[in-house]
Amino acid sequence: MIKKLFITLSAAIMSTFFMVTQFTLAPTAFAYPHPGGLYSQQLIDEVKINAVSSNPWKIASDTLIAKAKWLQPEMPSAVATFYVPAYYSDPAAHTAASAILQDDVKAAYVSAVAYVLTGNASFGNKAIDILNNWAYINTDIGGDDSSLVMSYAGIGFIQTAELMLNYSGWGAADKAKFKEWVSVVFLNKVANPNKLRTNNWGTWGLFDAISAYRFLDDSPNVLSSITLLKSKIDAQIALDGSIPEEVNRGVGGLRYSYFYLAPLTAAAQIALEAEGVDLFNWISPQGKTIKSALDFLLYYMQNPVKWPYYSNPTLPTATEAWPYNLFEAMSDYYPDPTFAAFASTRRPIMETGHHYAWTFPTLMKSGRSLVSETFDGMPIGAAPTGWIVTNSADSSAVITSISGNEDKSLAISDTNTAGASLVHKLFPTQSNIVTAQWSFMEQTVFPYAKFGLRSGATFATEIYTAGSNLVYRDASGTYITIQSFATNTWYTIKIVANPMTKTYDIYVNGLLKIANAPFTNPVSSLNSIAFYGGWAPTGMVYINNVGVMK
Repeated sequence: MIKKLFITLSAAIMSTFFMVTQFTLAPTAFAYPHPGGLYSQQLIDEVKINAVSSNPWKIASDTLIAKAKWLQPEMPSAVATFYVPAYYSDPAAHTAASAILQDDVKAAYVSAVAYVLTGNASFGNKAIDILNNWAYINTDIGGDDSSLVMSYAGIGFIQTAELMLNYSGWGAADKAKFKEWVSVVFLNKVANPNKLRTNNWGTWGLFDAISAYRFLDDSPNVLSSITLLKSKIDAQIALDGSIPEEVNRGVGGLRYSYFYLAPLTAAAQIALEAEGVDLFNWISPQGKTIKSALDFLLYYMQNPVKWPYYSNPTLPTATEAWPYNLFEAMSDYYPDPTFAAFASTRRPIMETGHHYAWTFPTLMKSGRSLVSETFDGMPIGAAPTGWIVTNSADSSAVITSISGNEDKSLAISDTNTAGASLVHKLFPTQSNIVTAQWSFMEQTVFPYAKFGLRSGATFATEIYTAGSNLVYRDASGTYITIQSFATNTWYTIKIVANPMTKTYDIYVNGLLKIANAPFTNPVSSLNSIAFYGGWAPTGMVYINNVGVMK
C-alpha cells in the first residue's frame, strides 16, 4: 500500500513537474516594441524635451497642438463599403468621397501625436473613437480608386494605432476588433493586392503592408516585405535616380516621383527600426540606391526648367508640403545639408489631409544632425560663419561663388609654401559612430589638401589630395590610394567613422571604396570636422555641402 501510494504520488509530482516545465519552457509570443515603426518611444521622449524651448520642434509642436484642439469636434464617419470614383472620370466625386476617410485620418493621427506628446486624454480619446468607428463599421473596399485612397490615407490609421496601442483608454475588445480590421480589410483588400504593382500604388501598398505587419507583431511578413522593398529599389529606380514609371506621366512627373518615394522611404524606416535592415544606404545588385532617387528629385525640384520629360511640370503651391516633407524627413538619414536647406523654407512642415507617409517631419526630427552647412547664406569674401579659421601668412579661407550663382562654397587658398589654412567646425563630443559628408573640387591640382574628423587638435581620419589621386593615411603613416580624381569636377566624400573600433569606411560619390580603414590616430571620440590646405604645396581647394550626423 505504501509502495503503491509512493508510486502514485511520484507520478503526480512528475506529471505536475512536466506540466510546469512545459508551461515555463513554452516560447512567448513575439512582439515588437510599441510605439515603434516610424516613431519610437525614445524619439517621442526626445521630441518632448526639444519641444519645450528648442526650434524647430517648439513651433512645430505648438502648430500640432493647435490643430489637435481644432479637430476635437470632428465626428467619425466610417462607411461599411468605402468607395471612391476614379479621379480622371469624376474629380469632384473622387475628392468628396476621399474626404470621408481623409478627414477622419487627419483627426485621429493628429490627436494621437498630440496625446503622446502631452498625455492629454481628450486627444487620446478622440483618436480611439475614430479607430473604433472604422474597425466596427468598415468591412469592404469598393472598386475604381477606393483601394488607392485607402492605401495612401488609411495608412494613417495604422500609424495612429501604433502610437495608441498602450493607451489605457483603448479596451482589449476594441483593440482586437481593430486588429481584425487591419487583417481582414486593410491587408487583404488594400495593402497586399496593391504592393505588387510597379508604380506608386505599389510603394504605398508595401508601406501599408510592412506597417500593418509590424503593428500585428508579424515578423516573418515584415521580413518578406523587406525582401520586396529591396526588389523594388533594384528594379524600379533607374541608375540615374529617376523612377521610369513616374517621370513619364506628363505634367505630373515630379509630383508622382515624390508620391512614389514618400512611401518607399517610410517603408525603409520600418525596415530599419523593426529588423535593423538599413536600406537608406543599401546599394542594390544593379547599383540602385534610394539616395540617388532623392538626389534626382531634388535637382529637378530646384531646376524645373531642365526637367527633360515635360515642359512646365507641376510644382507645389505656396501652401503644399510636398516634397518638402520628404526632404525634411530624409535630412535625418543622410548627412547631406542640401536636404535640410531645401526643407527649411517651409518649416514647420505638416502634411495632413491627403496622404500619410512623412506627416510630421519637422516635429518628429531626431536631432541626429551635428553639422549641416551649405555656406549659401554667407557673404562672399567673408570667413565662414560658425567655423574656426586659422590662417598663416598668404593663406585664406573665405566664402566664394565659383559660377556666380547662389550656390556658394568655401575656398581654401594657400600661396605660401611654408604655411596653410585650417578650417574646422566643432560639434558635441561623440564616442559612437559618426557619419560625415562633404563635396570638394580643385580647379588645378593642389597636393596634400587634407580633410577629416578630429578629436581636439588630433586628426582621427585623414584623407588627402595627392597629385591627381585621393589617398588616406593609415596608422603607420602610409598613404594608400582611394581613387583618382579630375580637376574642375565636384566629388562627394562620405566617411562612416567608429571610435569604438577605430576604423572608418570611405565612400566616393556614393560608392564604397575602402572598408574598415584604420584611424590615423587611435582616438576614442570625435568632436570636429576639419579641412586643411597643404603645408608646403600651394593651391586652392573648394569645399561645399558639409554634413555630420551621429
